[in-house]
Amino acid sequence: MTKARILIVEDELIVAEDLRTTLVSLGYDVVGIAGSGERAIELAEEKEPEIILMDIMLSGNLDGIATAGRIQTKHAIPVIYVTAYADEALIARAKMTEPFGYIVKPFNEREIQSNIEIALYRHKMEQEIKKRDAILLAIGSGIEWFLREFASCHSILPKKSDRTSNLPEYYPILESIGSAMNLYRIAVFHYETQDENAITMKEEWTSQGYSSLLDTPFIEKINPIRFGLGSQLPELKRGNAIKLNINDFESTIRDTFERYCFASMVVFEVQANEIPYGLIFFVDAEDRTWSSEELEAMRIATNIIGSAIGLSAKRN
Repeated sequence: MTKARILIVEDELIVAEDLRTTLVSLGYDVVGIAGSGERAIELAEEKEPEIILMDIMLSGNLDGIATAGRIQTKHAIPVIYVTAYADEALIARAKMTEPFGYIVKPFNEREIQSNIEIALYRHKMEQEIKKRDAILLAIGSGIEWFLREFASCHSILPKKSDRTSNLPEYYPILESIGSAMNLYRIAVFHYETQDENAITMKEEWTSQGYSSLLDTPFIEKINPIRFGLGSQLPELKRGNAIKLNINDFESTIRDTFERYCFASMVVFEVQANEIPYGLIFFVDAEDRTWSSEELEAMRIATNIIGSAIGLSAKRN
């Protein structure tokens, strides 16, 4: 199990070193010690700790509460306050920063460990809930878009469009689901042959700062087998998700796709008007596991995109 990365913010060096020794003996990774609020803000940015043990009574321009508030404006890092005493006014201020616990000096190992483990678990659950809500919002936006487009397409009045972009009409769906899941890329491939042994990328969404694959020759007419999908094509036909890793790709294309941040992927087959259209790749740049909620969201997004492609084909 990976050690939790902890930042200590304490202006008394002896106390800080004692706390560091205790944490290391408990199996945690102390990524730094800050003796001031300003230094704590710098280390939080630089070291990206998973949790911060914060002396509530820091000396200097920023006390522990003000420091925690500054850090939390940029980073979702849980903070546990360490304090020898606190009056009601101080506690009221501390509550405004939504701390994940309090450790009272002089502390003991059991109290430290229990506070840290509870804080880490609570933070993980809160992040999962936020991700789930973001995914649901993205799906809801996609459904809303689809219904609006469907109503517009079937309206008696002619459709008025001010679209000037070359982006596909279903691009907002790709953008919403990609952002909600912290993906790096969503790529839509189209079958180029009736026997479906060649696919070409037609559309994509990429996270900000990542290069586009569109209009590059090596993503044209690729056999799906080269992605490691040979034995799994029947599963795709049944509407099931296929999870891939860059190591599943043939060596002849692996390096190229790795340069474009293909690491972990989930693949679905897209159908338009009940006819196989192609494949959609939900891509992350790092190895990761996929929750059941994420897979279901991808499935729904795939169905919406297939419907949007089908509507566009009828329209044209």
